[in-house]
Amino acid sequence: MLQDLRFAVRTLVKTPGFTCVAVLTLALGIGANTAIFSAVNAVLLKPLPYPGSDRLVQVMFTGFRGMRFGVSFPELHDLRALWQDFTGVAAVRTQRHNLTGAGDPRDVQAAAVTANLLDVLQLRPEIGHSFAPAEERTPLALLSHGLWVTSFGRDPGILGRSISLDGRSFTVVGVMPAGFQFPNEDVQVWTPMGEFLSQNPQVETDRGVRFLNAVARLAPGVSMERVVGDVKLLAARLSASDSGSSGGGRQLSVTGQASLGGGAPAPSGGGRSMLDTGFDVTLLRDVAIGDVRRPLLILLGAVGVVLLIACANGANLLLARATARRREMAVRRALGAGRGRLVRHLLTESTLLALAAGVVALWPHALPRTTEIGLDGHVLGFSLGLAVVTGVAFGLLPAWRASAPGIEQSLREDAPGATGGRRRLQGTLVVGEVTLALVLLVGAGLLVRSFIRLSNVNPGFDTRDVLAARIRLTPARYPAGAQQTLFFENMLATLQAHPGVQSVTLASTLPLSGNMFMITFDPRTVRPDYPEPVMILRSSHISPDYFTTFRIPIRRGRGFTVRDRAGAPPVALINRATADQLWPGQDPIGRQLTIGGPRRAAGPMTVVGVIDNLRSTSLDATPQPEIYWPALQQSGMPEMWLALRGSNGRPLQLVGAIRDAVHRADPEQSIGDIVSLEQLIGRQTAARRFNTTLLTIFALLAVGLALVGIYGVTAYTVTQRTRELGIRMALGARGVDVVGLLMRESLRRVAVGVGLGLLVALGVTRALSAMLYEVAPRDAVTFAATALLLVVVALVATWVPARRATKVDPLVALRYE
Repeated sequence: MLQDLRFAVRTLVKTPGFTCVAVLTLALGIGANTAIFSAVNAVLLKPLPYPGSDRLVQVMFTGFRGMRFGVSFPELHDLRALWQDFTGVAAVRTQRHNLTGAGDPRDVQAAAVTANLLDVLQLRPEIGHSFAPAEERTPLALLSHGLWVTSFGRDPGILGRSISLDGRSFTVVGVMPAGFQFPNEDVQVWTPMGEFLSQNPQVETDRGVRFLNAVARLAPGVSMERVVGDVKLLAARLSASDSGSSGGGRQLSVTGQASLGGGAPAPSGGGRSMLDTGFDVTLLRDVAIGDVRRPLLILLGAVGVVLLIACANGANLLLARATARRREMAVRRALGAGRGRLVRHLLTESTLLALAAGVVALWPHALPRTTEIGLDGHVLGFSLGLAVVTGVAFGLLPAWRASAPGIEQSLREDAPGATGGRRRLQGTLVVGEVTLALVLLVGAGLLVRSFIRLSNVNPGFDTRDVLAARIRLTPARYPAGAQQTLFFENMLATLQAHPGVQSVTLASTLPLSGNMFMITFDPRTVRPDYPEPVMILRSSHISPDYFTTFRIPIRRGRGFTVRDRAGAPPVALINRATADQLWPGQDPIGRQLTIGGPRRAAGPMTVVGVIDNLRSTSLDATPQPEIYWPALQQSGMPEMWLALRGSNGRPLQLVGAIRDAVHRADPEQSIGDIVSLEQLIGRQTAARRFNTTLLTIFALLAVGLALVGIYGVTAYTVTQRTRELGIRMALGARGVDVVGLLMRESLRRVAVGVGLGLLVALGVTRALSAMLYEVAPRDAVTFAATALLLVVVALVATWVPARRATKVDPLVALRYE
């Protein structure tokens, strides 16, 4: 092996052109695979950063139409009673706080947690200690490592120091380790759940207020199947108990509320509602992965295809190089080398090429953002193994071919049989390259068409020049609704006077922000023949200029005015979907609804306006029924989105104006997220853009490699058939005839590859269904366009070397051998 290795190094050094082309070709495939595998390793393969994380589960409540809620506090106690299944059940609830006393006021994401959370996760603070059960209702705080560094300068004396959250003093008892992110990466402060319950005592006994995210650790030896079965039995027992005690037939105006945007939970009226179905148990690891598993695996498969094409190109290079080494192999066999010895010798060269390609792929500056990719031991081991497998994969066939018995015939000047066989083998590899390249090209084409259609979706409102900021008032400073209303009115007045602001408004939820309130009610109170007992509405409280700021036309009726205040007759505005479901074929203006919502008691209200359906939740989601209420008619405005439309086409320049208006109203008030609506649109399409871009890059890389392969085979064919082509031209063949001959032969191979590629793509593209928007996985336009593109590429790759063949003098060609 050492002798083979030394000889392989000398051979590759003597042929730098061949070596560089082969190494770079393989490096593209190995590098792409390494990059995607590093992401797969970090997201899908690595365990969560908790000891025994494969035993951690999340328990949610699944309601009407599969909607997922948290669990209520009484249900948390019910789950803890399953001591045979769980060694511990903890709960967490995210909320926002205004942090003061650590520099400028800032809005932070916090989490109220049960005292046993870190015991369930089997973690400890980096410094200090966690909450003890006896401290459940004590105002204590754990800080994230990032907050400790940025706001407190890594102060070693942080323990025992007081911080102010929403105007209340909390004592810091510990700092969590760097990288701890539970339940999400935005949380910066953890406080005891009991302290939260002391501020909201009604939620301790109300089973309808599901606001807790429950996490549990499975008991040793307990399987997921057993836990799922036991939890289902628990849900059935609770449902039977509640139905028996309620007497049945209870009609609710408000049967539940799901808030994805934080805020204090509102009671639902007690008991279990019409939404109730049961509990859902999911591994915490699967929750963390979310919806990225399929896209990552698809991208991993795509780079695998690129590597296969690179291997085919490498094999073609070795086959072409074998022609120049026919005599060498024949001499080796004549001197007694067996076929296995020759194969080992040639595989050493191909593996050395692949290892060199792996080194190039992992070179620190060869790939962008290498430090973010994270080359740990698993990734390096994968890359090393991939390089070795690649070397064997692309070198085995040429080695087996070059070492075939009877190669002594290659000592003769003419060996047409051997040359013809080698050309057929190279042609077969080209067919494979075209097939694989077309599959990737079709997939990329589908994603590109899908992304274009999604980008052209009209959300129903104008996102240009709109800037938004989330303002959460400190409860201790603004405990009453009148004080909250006065703050926002003063802030709006300041902004309305700004010369760069066209209009400004307030809303409890912002379109496309991911924050929303959902309310449910019994639609049969309005329409007795409604087919279901529950209707779900997306709700929002808005100020009068909301529709003007977002340029949403009111199709029927009117919008809200300053007269729609507390004490005035309650009014509401709905979208077309709500009108069609409740009053099909009728005019909804003037109709009455009896419904409640966040911070609003149930009561009759009059529909005064109708708007078109909006894409409020996401661009690719079907518009849902919506209802809007005047913000001035609700009991309080503790947290609102401020939205303004700029007049200069650069809304981000108004960030300073928002800060000045807020601080003029209250210098101690913090400001949350500040985003433009165009940034929210970008966030909505970010995942699709990323997947589409990567798959398109891989597809174009595959097409480029296929082009190189077709060009190389055609050029090799021209070289091997120089004498034949010279004879044809000497007998009167024109240049166009020679070009046509070579192109017909090449296009036959390409046609076979395209046909096979279309068949494979018909089956493979079904895996992309979940990633497509308004584009069928078997879209005929995409299939035809990509096939035509590949044929054009093949024509170009064939025409260049074929055209060169017509420049050879026939007399020179006849003396070629």
